[in-house]
Amino acid sequence: MNIIGCLDVPTSGEYILSGNETNQLDEIELSHIRNKEIGFIFQQFQLLPRFTALENVELPLIYAKMPEKQRKIKSKEMLEKVGLAEKVRSRPNQLSGGQQQRVAIARALVTEPTILLADEPTGALDQNTGHQIMELFKELHEEGKTIIMITHDINIAKNASRIVRILDGNLSEGE
Repeated sequence: MNIIGCLDVPTSGEYILSGNETNQLDEIELSHIRNKEIGFIFQQFQLLPRFTALENVELPLIYAKMPEKQRKIKSKEMLEKVGLAEKVRSRPNQLSGGQQQRVAIARALVTEPTILLADEPTGALDQNTGHQIMELFKELHEEGKTIIMITHDINIAKNASRIVRILDGNLSEGE
């Protein structure tokens, strides 16, 4: 996942993303790719506690140097998309686990990435909220988003159109 997300570069072989051989790029070029091409969704949400939901979603756009007015409009649109339009001023401790995960998803989507990397996106959620997140992922997939989800939960994995297992360092498809 770190290689797919351009957090690490491969020590051998090559990884080409959007026409770029990633092991030939410097850290600035990699950070640009991470900001524009990849949306990260973490199990533990990684929301900044002192920031509102809106401010958390705005973060990638700040790094992308988007003007403030445009940034706020786009961030509000993403919060609407994940069903949190009324929570823009809420801080993470004022939100349920599912709402926090939705803020994290909105933050991952706000730069309109080509790939969403989701690391155990339902692991910290109750079953019902996890189901809601999977429904949102299905909608995003239908809209054309590529979602790469890492999970140990076979029931969550069954929501995917393709399952690839890693067992003892070897890849295999299917269950």
